[in-house]
Amino acid sequence: MNRLGRRPELVALGSVAIGVALVVAKLVVGLLTGSLGILSEAAHSFLDLAASGFTLVAVRTSRKPADTEHPYGHGRTENLAAFAEGVLLLITAAFIAFEAVRRLVIGGATVNPAGYAFVLLIGTLLVEAGRAAVLRRVGRLASSDALLADATNRLSDVLATVGVLAGLLGVRMGLSWADSVAALLVAGIVARAAGLIAWRSGDILIDRAPAGAEKQLREAIQKVDGVREVRSVRVRRSGPNLIGDASIATGRMISVEAASALAKDVKAKARTALPSLDLAVAVEGQAQQGDLVERVHAAAARNGGVRDLHNVTVEREADGSLHLTMHAKLPGDQTLAAASRTSRDLEQSIRTELPEVARIDIHLEPMEPEVVPGEDVTGRRTQLAARMREIVESHPEVVRCVDVELSDRQSRIYAHVVAEVAGEISLEHAHEIESQLEEMIRRGIPEVHEVVTRVTA
Repeated sequence: MNRLGRRPELVALGSVAIGVALVVAKLVVGLLTGSLGILSEAAHSFLDLAASGFTLVAVRTSRKPADTEHPYGHGRTENLAAFAEGVLLLITAAFIAFEAVRRLVIGGATVNPAGYAFVLLIGTLLVEAGRAAVLRRVGRLASSDALLADATNRLSDVLATVGVLAGLLGVRMGLSWADSVAALLVAGIVARAAGLIAWRSGDILIDRAPAGAEKQLREAIQKVDGVREVRSVRVRRSGPNLIGDASIATGRMISVEAASALAKDVKAKARTALPSLDLAVAVEGQAQQGDLVERVHAAAARNGGVRDLHNVTVEREADGSLHLTMHAKLPGDQTLAAASRTSRDLEQSIRTELPEVARIDIHLEPMEPEVVPGEDVTGRRTQLAARMREIVESHPEVVRCVDVELSDRQSRIYAHVVAEVAGEISLEHAHEIESQLEEMIRRGIPEVHEVVTRVTA
């Protein structure tokens, strides 16, 4: 564990040691002087000691990594310790107030405002002020609610000690009731600090969202490319960390790989807004009613029987109905009967998605094998390659033939051609040129079994 990680634990341990010394000193002086104010401070410090013990245990436990029984980690231990500290202090305040009122009404033991009592209280004030400052600084650096609650407690001790000092001064001046009034003041200060601690930690324990966190998270996610909609975000605090989940919508036809990459981008962007956030992301598809081709692909993806759907054409008839044509690839060893059932299932899925469709024509094709044996024979068929270059460069829109490769697959020639054209033309026109080049090569060189052309700028 590094030095920064151990700092909160060491500070909590030091706070416990100081607490032990203060309890003993206040108890001894309170019994010797008979001061209810000092005895109430001793009782207060005793419960402070118990609370500091809770803080030490909580700080140690909250730093443990998540495990099978605690998949979200142990951060809530700090919030629970802070809540327990607040409850203990409320009990202390009630006891002190009760005893102070009893002494004011029916009287009590005589108070001896001895000099050593003042020395103890002034020393306590300085120690508690220093302890509060250290606990608050380390608590903020480590984002530790338990240490911050302990710092608030120490600050209430400082104010309470000032009240007890005033009460003893009043007794020394002859005001016998001053000590009990000081004890009531202590009770009020303690009760206020305890209420704040219990309220804040209780809010976290019941999963109240940190102020502004959800808005920050939503705005950050919305800026990620590919996110069409942020449907929901939730954030809660667990010790020094934040835990959240977000549901986002994107294109219906992105792949699982793309969805995973999008989720990673969302998490990275979220950490820039909330560095301590552990975010879970759910990716959902968003239907675009006007994108009919996407809706056809989405219906095919839900069907699951088609491996590859392409060349989807949507024709709007004069009466408003739709005529769809598409090519679907299925395993080549599948029987025609099985392929026909798959085709009918796909048609039903599409009609469910697009009820206005009047006709669907699905052209079935076999899937290509994943790996085919072949050999590059360009070097041996130089004349054929040269002839192919001439044909390509004879096209009026081709600037030059960039590359020709010839492959021999089972004694059949497969040609792969790359040609340069003007970069200003549209992609649609570029595709037309590719089709024209393929047709020109097939006519000019009949021995070529298949041609694949690609134009580039």
